[in-house]
Amino acid sequence: MFLFYVDESGTPEIPGVSGHFVLAAIGIPVDKWTRCDKQINQLKTSYSLSDAEIHVGWMVRHYKEQEDIENFEKMTPAERREAVTTMREKIIQKRKSEGKDCKQYKKNYAQTKDYVHLTHYERMRFLQELSCLVGTWEFARIFAEVIDKEEYYPPKPALDPEIQSFEQIVIRIEKYLEVISNRKGRGKRRGLIIHDNNPSVAQQHTKKMNSYHKKGTFLTGVHHIIETPLFVDSTLTGMVQIADLCAYALKRYAENNEDALLRPLLPRIDRIGSELAGVRHYTSRKYCKCFFCHPNSLPKQISRAKRKRQ
Repeated sequence: MFLFYVDESGTPEIPGVSGHFVLAAIGIPVDKWTRCDKQINQLKTSYSLSDAEIHVGWMVRHYKEQEDIENFEKMTPAERREAVTTMREKIIQKRKSEGKDCKQYKKNYAQTKDYVHLTHYERMRFLQELSCLVGTWEFARIFAEVIDKEEYYPPKPALDPEIQSFEQIVIRIEKYLEVISNRKGRGKRRGLIIHDNNPSVAQQHTKKMNSYHKKGTFLTGVHHIIETPLFVDSTLTGMVQIADLCAYALKRYAENNEDALLRPLLPRIDRIGSELAGVRHYTSRKYCKCFFCHPNSLPKQISRAKRKRQ
């Protein structure tokens, strides 16, 4: 039995506020869950993040309050929290007194309050260590659909990036489970999709999964994935936070050619021989030079590692 944790990065709306939309899944055998969860929590605890949700998009930002506080790096974590909280309260009060809107400020502060005791350098170091940790999980597999929204011309006009991505993820997971099930003596392998909770997405994906079970996807039947997706609170589920890391790393690479977080994850992407079959970059290959569109551009240590599907 495999558990496949799913999360997204970017917005599916076109044009939206992001150039790409990414839906990523990371799958692990159910008997490895305890090990993974323990390792995630140990790393989070070492950075005083044990009760925090790891939301990469918010962690990588620069927090101006930290830059404005004198000798911030020399403070203890508790002093940093207090100093940032105090400054933010003053900023909100000042904006209120000037009759200015505070909604976005409050949202930003709420989303980042668990990370303010860490400098930007420390947050990036934590994420790099987390990515490297996931890279050591030889039993894990990553799957993703990476859509360049400027080049998105779906086969069906009404097929939005969210549904397109979900179907592609289902196809890749189903084919992976089919391949490893066909190995001698292994028997049929099953998988369950576990998704970050989002009411609108939950309704769409549940309906689609029901349809895939009955009629199949456009490419394959669904015989190894059981049930409809299980939707969970990502604040309480460490592996969904890892899916967020995978999705963010893929999006930053596709949009900005930033690969610091992605490179440690590359060995975990499902592959056939040297091809990274687990990830598709939906874009114009005429202009794109990424690993996924051009496998020959992979780092040598990755391209030479012809792993068997486990």
